[in-house]
Amino acid sequence: MEEENTDDWESLLHAEFEKVDRQNQFRERGKLGGRPKLDAPKSARLALRFTPAEMKVLKERADKKKLQLTDYSRLILLEKELPDYEKNIMLTNYATNFRRIGNYMKKEIFTPEERTALLREIEEAIKGIKKQVKW
Repeated sequence: MEEENTDDWESLLHAEFEKVDRQNQFRERGKLGGRPKLDAPKSARLALRFTPAEMKVLKERADKKKLQLTDYSRLILLEKELPDYEKNIMLTNYATNFRRIGNYMKKEIFTPEERTALLREIEEAIKGIKKQVKW
């Protein structure tokens, strides 16, 4: 009888430690994991006023770049390069296609030397494409 109580006590203690460990993990990375915390969160604000015509132009330009107005404004004010949405979509599709080709190459169709050389070239092409994508 005492052995059962000891086992129950040990299992309860172990379960309690797991619960505390899990709570600490949630505190560190959020309940569901989520996006990592920013090193320098945005806290300063800038309020601007525009005429309705100016605001319409800004919204149209932001929509053309497929960006939110705040993101578009931030990029313009900080003189950063604006992303080319269509180019990024095309390059992402290329990378996906190369990845599919790479997966196909892993099958037992080619000799190991041919497969290794082709996979290396495909990986280099994917890395080059990823360098060109700017969101």
